[in-house]
Amino acid sequence: MGENPPARPPRVLVPELAAHRGSSEEEEILLRKEERDHVRSRHLRDGDEVVALDGKGLRVRGRLTRNGTALTLLSFEESSSSSSRLPGEPANRVTVLLACAEPARVEWAIEKGTECGAAAFVLLDAERSQRAHVAALSKRIPRLIRIAEEAMKQCDRTLVPFVEGPRSTEDFLRRLIGREAFVVLDPSGAAAERPGAHGDLVVAVGPEGGFAPAELSLFAEKSPVFLSLGPRVLRLETAVVVALARLVDPA
Repeated sequence: MGENPPARPPRVLVPELAAHRGSSEEEEILLRKEERDHVRSRHLRDGDEVVALDGKGLRVRGRLTRNGTALTLLSFEESSSSSSRLPGEPANRVTVLLACAEPARVEWAIEKGTECGAAAFVLLDAERSQRAHVAALSKRIPRLIRIAEEAMKQCDRTLVPFVEGPRSTEDFLRRLIGREAFVVLDPSGAAAERPGAHGDLVVAVGPEGGFAPAELSLFAEKSPVFLSLGPRVLRLETAVVVALARLVDPA
C-alpha cells in the first residue's frame, strides 16, 4: 500500500498580507479573532504550518506562534508565469445576481456558490421577494461576507467573493458595464448545456415564483441569454449550484 498524502495545511485569512511582503521571518502578524477561534477549534499548536490568504490573490506559508494567536511568514507563493489563473479560481468570473429569499437559503447559496467558484454575489430586491427577507438580509451582509470567507478557505480558493446589496433591479442594471455576458435563469429559456460566453458573466437567479414579467422585460433590454436548468423546479440555492457548475469553467 502506498503512503497517505500529507495533510493539507489549514488556511487562515489575513487581509493585510500585502503590507508584510518583504518583511523578515521574525516578524509576527496577529490573527483576527475569527481566525484565532478557527485555530483553536482545529486544535493547532505553535509551530504548525498554515497557509495565509488575504482573499485578494496573495498566499503565504507561515507558522503559528503565541499560542495560535499570531503567525510568522515563511514564503510567499508566486503564481506560475505560464498561467494567469490563481490557485482554486475558475476560468470565468461569474457574478450571481441573487434574489432576496429566506435568509437561511441565501446563506447556503453563498456558501456553496463560493465553493463552486462564484466571483461575487449581489442581493436583489426582486418584485416577488418578501419584504421581511429583504429587511433581514440587509442587516446580514457582514455575516454573509464571513460565510464567503470561510467557504473560500475550506475549498482552497484564493479570492474571497464580493457580497453586496440588496439592490433594486433598475439600480443593478444601471451598473452593468456592458462587457459582461448576462444570463437569466428562466424556465422559458434554452436548455443548453453551457452558454458559449467566456470571461465576465452575470447570472440572475430569481426568488420563489421566478422573476416578475416587468423584471424580465427590463432584463430583455440588456439582451441576455435566457437559460433553463431543466424540467424540474429548483429552489434558489440549488439553482445557484447548478448554474455555476455550467458557467464557471469552459467545456
